[in-house]
Amino acid sequence: MKLINKLFCFTCLLVLVSLFSCKDDEEPEKTKTELLTQNWKLIKLTANDSDQPTAGYTINFDTSKSYTAKGALLSVQETGTWAFNTAETEVLLNGGPDKFLINSLTDTQMILTINQTNYKAGAVELKMEFGL
Repeated sequence: MKLINKLFCFTCLLVLVSLFSCKDDEEPEKTKTELLTQNWKLIKLTANDSDQPTAGYTINFDTSKSYTAKGALLSVQETGTWAFNTAETEVLLNGGPDKFLINSLTDTQMILTINQTNYKAGAVELKMEFGL
């Protein structure tokens, strides 16, 4: 009888250990669309590595492939459409021609770079860091 009790206790212990040692199912990796479609706030802007004011600029990308931008910065229309290039390494607003290179895109941060020509400054590289 003592042996049966010991075996029963040992079996219960094994069951408990196996239940608590099970890993939770890992969430699948998010797609670029899932990462992009959020309301982003510009937290840092540089033009040719020189810091610029951010002035409360925000941009919201939604799953219907439209965006809404607010703020006085950049030459981006307030509303329009967005799309990825084929490799999903660039974001095109309103079909281009401006292409925003995706330097980083995570759940909480997005860094984009665009090269533009300015009539006063010539070639300008704008680097935009967004957060939530």
